[in-house]
Amino acid sequence: MNRYKNALLIYNGKAGQEDMDATLGNCIGELSSCCDELTLYGTKDKSDAERVCREKGGSYDLLIILGGDGTVHECINGLAELPVRPKTAILPAGTCNDFSRSLRIPQDIKQAAQLVKHGATEDIDIVKANDRYFSNFWGIGIIADASRNVNEAVKGVFGKLSYYLSAFQTLQEAKVFTFQAEIDGQAVEEEAVMVFVANGRFIGTSELPLPPQKYNDGFVDIFIIKEAGFKLLKELLAAKGTGKLNEKSGDILHFQAQSASISTSPNQNIDMDGEVYTETPTRMEIMKHHIPFIVGEEEKKDRAE
Repeated sequence: MNRYKNALLIYNGKAGQEDMDATLGNCIGELSSCCDELTLYGTKDKSDAERVCREKGGSYDLLIILGGDGTVHECINGLAELPVRPKTAILPAGTCNDFSRSLRIPQDIKQAAQLVKHGATEDIDIVKANDRYFSNFWGIGIIADASRNVNEAVKGVFGKLSYYLSAFQTLQEAKVFTFQAEIDGQAVEEEAVMVFVANGRFIGTSELPLPPQKYNDGFVDIFIIKEAGFKLLKELLAAKGTGKLNEKSGDILHFQAQSASISTSPNQNIDMDGEVYTETPTRMEIMKHHIPFIVGEEEKKDRAE
C-alpha cells in the first residue's frame, strides 16, 4: 500500500454542499488510511485551485484533485513551474473526466480513492502553450465554438449530452479559417474548420481514433479538419475504437509532433481542456515526464482465440 506523510485534497467549494459532502464521504475513509495528514481545501473562486497549487503544492507528498477536467487544468497550471512537483492523483467528479480516463483511473470515486492507496505512479507529459499548460487537448475552430456554446444550465442537467448538442449546432455554422503551422520544423499551410492537438486519448468521454500509445512518449497528435458537416462526423465516428483514421478523403490530416507553432487568420479562440480564455497564435512544447500521476492498470488483453 502507498503511504504519504501529508496530502492536500482540492475540491470545488462552490458545489452543492449536500452533493459534495456525499462525494467526500465516499473517499475520505480510503484516503485517510494511507495519509498520515490529510488537508482539505475547497476552492472559492475561478483560478483558486491554480493559486493554491502554485503556493502550497511543493510542500505536500501528494496532491489529490477532486473534480473534472477544468479543475485538473487549473491544478497543472499551478504545479507546472514548481521546481519539485508532488505526486498527483485525480478523483473524477466532473462532466466528462477525459484526462482521468486517459490515465485509466476508475470513474467511481471510491474505486479511484482505492487506486490512490494501491496504484502505480508514472511521470506524465503535459504541454506548454505560450505561457499556459494543458494536459488533455488544445483546439481551435468548431471545437472551441462548441465549448463556448455550451449552456451551463443545460450542462448541469444533461451533463456530457450538452457538449454533443452544442457540437451538432456548431457543425452547421462552422467557419473556415486559414492557418500556418510549423510542426517539428515542417511548414504546413491550410484552410480548416478545426485544429485539434491531443495529449490525452478522450474527448467528451469518447475515445479518439488513435493507435495505442503512452501518455509519456514525448509526442502529441495534431488533427487538421479541413471540412465540416455530417460526412466528417460520420468518418470520425466510424473510426472510433479502430485506432485508424480514414484519410483517403483528405478532410483530415494527422501528425505526431514534439513541438508546434500555429498562427491563424483571423485569430481564433483556443479551447484548452474545456476552458476558453485565450487566442492564437500559439507556440507548443511537450514537457516530457513532467508531473508524476497515479495511474490505473492497463487493460488485460483477451488471449482466447
